[in-house]
Amino acid sequence: MCEWKPDFDALNERVTKIEGRMSQVEHDVGKMRSETQEGFKQGAEAMREINVSVSNLAHDFGERMNSFDKRLVTEKEKWGDTLRSILVWTAKVVLAGAALAMGITAWRTFTQ
Repeated sequence: MCEWKPDFDALNERVTKIEGRMSQVEHDVGKMRSETQEGFKQGAEAMREINVSVSNLAHDFGERMNSFDKRLVTEKEKWGDTLRSILVWTAKVVLAGAALAMGITAWRTFTQ
């Protein structure tokens, strides 16, 4: 019998235990890797959803601003028409007053 046999048996037992622990570490690292990859996939999907939501919000905001601008233009047109009609009526009143004053002056001139 070999005098190194007990040492070899102890060494083989230690190597077997180390192999078992190493297999467990490899398994755990593989599991961590797959969890990390799954997390990145979920993060990418969440970012896509956020991107779609932001795009939808931007589109909605653009539509609302266009609608708001259209209403402003319409209101400006209405105010413009109102002010134009006020100006026309004011001019008519002033011209009518001037014509009346001219008429009164002419009547006084001819009747004296």
